Amino acid sequence: MKKLQLLKIAGGVFVVSAALTGAWNLWFSSTQVGFVNYQVINLGQISKANHNSFIKISEISTDELDDLDTYDMVFINAMGLRITEEQRNMIQHAAQNGLPVLTTAATNPLNNIVSVDEAVADTLKAYLGNGGRKNYASMLDYVRKYVDKKWMWTDEPLPVARRVVHQFYHADPENPDSEEVGFTHVSQYRNFLKTHGLFKEKAPAVVITGQMGQPAELVSALEKSGNVVYPVNDFKGLIASHAIDSINPSLVIYMAHGRMGDYAVDYLKQQNIPLFTPLNVNRLIDAWEKDKMGMNGGFMAQSIVTPEIDGAIRPYALFGHYMDEEGLQHAFAIPERLDVFVETVNNYIELQQKPNSEKKVAIYYYKGAGQNALTAGGMEVIPSLYNLLTRLKAEGYTVKNLPASAQELGVMIQRQGAVFGTYAEGAMAEFMKHAQPAIVTKDAYEGWVKKALRPDKYNEILASDGEFPGSYLTTDNGALAVPRIDLGNIVLLPQNAAGKGDNSFKILHGTEVAPPHAYVASYLWSQYGFGADALIHFGTHGSLEFTPGKQVALCHDDWPDRLIGALPHFYIYSIANVGEGVIAKRRAYAGLQSYLTPPFMESSLRGTYRKLSEAIKVYNQTDPQQVDSRQQASFAVKRLAVA
Repeated sequence: MKKLQLLKIAGGVFVVSAALTGAWNLWFSSTQVGFVNYQVINLGQISKANHNSFIKISEISTDELDDLDTYDMVFINAMGLRITEEQRNMIQHAAQNGLPVLTTAATNPLNNIVSVDEAVADTLKAYLGNGGRKNYASMLDYVRKYVDKKWMWTDEPLPVARRVVHQFYHADPENPDSEEVGFTHVSQYRNFLKTHGLFKEKAPAVVITGQMGQPAELVSALEKSGNVVYPVNDFKGLIASHAIDSINPSLVIYMAHGRMGDYAVDYLKQQNIPLFTPLNVNRLIDAWEKDKMGMNGGFMAQSIVTPEIDGAIRPYALFGHYMDEEGLQHAFAIPERLDVFVETVNNYIELQQKPNSEKKVAIYYYKGAGQNALTAGGMEVIPSLYNLLTRLKAEGYTVKNLPASAQELGVMIQRQGAVFGTYAEGAMAEFMKHAQPAIVTKDAYEGWVKKALRPDKYNEILASDGEFPGSYLTTDNGALAVPRIDLGNIVLLPQNAAGKGDNSFKILHGTEVAPPHAYVASYLWSQYGFGADALIHFGTHGSLEFTPGKQVALCHDDWPDRLIGALPHFYIYSIANVGEGVIAKRRAYAGLQSYLTPPFMESSLRGTYRKLSEAIKVYNQTDPQQVDSRQQASFAVKRLAVA
């Protein structure tokens, strides 16, 4: 009897427990909302708007579509969505089995899968389309209450707030985690800056525009370094309204996705304003750093290639993704990259403001070892270099001890700015006595290395070239010599060999090992020892842009990125060598100054080749049985071949 009672009690408990579990799942449990193919920046804003711990947001990759039945609502951004027929069938099957699905912006009609009714779809589209955290929060509340039918722990969603796109925006200094504050006019925005102590009279103005970064951290860092920053939503409108004239920007930062357009380019050219395009690598930092390419495909085209048409420079990887505790990715400015980028911006602005007489310029030339001449594709290097130096002097730069002629400059370079192989011990000893190189001690070098390189990068140098001072250009007391021609605030430097061995072509065009101490020390001396304001590579081409690392979107593990650092970099490059010029722009952050190759003369051989071709044709078509005709045709071919 007691056993029967216990069974009844247990059965009752089970029934009640099952009922409670069912009721919990039906009315009280968390609402799981999934998003397919949403940009990280957009999904991050939706996540930040979510104030309800009973609403869980997840990003669904196209490889996870077989798990759709675990969600209570799925949003799909179908713009550019690439899925297989099998994946599309998974979505359709889930939708037909009761999963609420809302697809927007379908570029392929087959992907336009919607299983919520029209009224719900219109409401959710209105929340999404108007954007902003208030709308996103209400959208999530709406999903929980009216789609998932869970009325407990749910706020009543607010009506859709119609979006007003303000020209200027800024994080609220008093509530940095809340939605950005918007302004229509320059005067309103400046009053806001003045109220919060962010406006500085006569400070450089920097305009930030575009959609592919996370600008709050960038804006803050630029402001802390002494700039007045104007984040704008409509750069073309800023020009058309002439509001930009009252801003008078020193530099424009475009967080690029595609071109700005000719309208913007014409203005920037007229005003001589540099255009920077920092990159969002659009993935987790670890994955990007390990990728040997860095960036490719359509994203590279939109972020790097098309902005170059607008004249953009410094395609510097600045933004990336981190993952929060719930597994969602968020865009942010990578701290170590942000510091260097802001320093770079300020260095370019300083070039505009600093008197020419105070500017320091390091100019690198390329030459072979020993008495080899300076080389650059399509250029007479020493006369061209001499012309540049005389022009700099005429423009007010401090150029001292400039020889009286290009020929004398060439003699000086061979004596003081030679390039050595590791075998040239006698010549190197003579050089150390008479050439007056810059001397770099171990303490100075290692101090610069700590600023510029991660520890593992320095270990790569040690592995390839041994302990400091390495294999060549060493002094008797264990220091390193940096060949240079000291001309006051202008210094000429040979580009040292980027590797060891006899294969000069491979060393120039890139090896897989770290460059030696002498190579690294020269670039770090330009930055920290000489204190250059700008760096110039003179002529097509050198080896820096071919040192190891990614192809584009470089990181702190890539040698060109570290050896250029924050220096403004200009490269005198042949207009005929587009392919390698692009490499210099993208891997060494160079602003290219094109020069023309020498003109070609008509060789007058085209007619002869045409006649020879015709003569060969006649010979081939002549009947072998006609011996005389065949012989005459043969002689005609031979005469033209000799000619």
